[in-house]
Amino acid sequence: MSDIHAHRTHNLSLDEAKKVAQKLVDQLEKEFQLESRWVGNTLNFTRSGVKGTLDVTDKDVTLDISLGFMLKAFKSKIQAEIDKNLSSMFA
Repeated sequence: MSDIHAHRTHNLSLDEAKKVAQKLVDQLEKEFQLESRWVGNTLNFTRSGVKGTLDVTDKDVTLDISLGFMLKAFKSKIQAEIDKNLSSMFA
């Protein structure tokens, strides 16, 4: 079960949604040193203390993140930042 779950609908094509998702992950890679890899329409990402997936369809995106013990204390702050970014990028 994930510690953070976010879901947003969008009106983009699948390719456009994947490009937006990649921009989001590119930002996160720079900021948090994440490693990511696409497997079909799912972007898997990881770093020490974080593991997650971003599933993209032509109608919505779903983000699930599992946090390590040390990061669970920051869960609400991380969730708020993710919600803000997803809302602005998939508006």
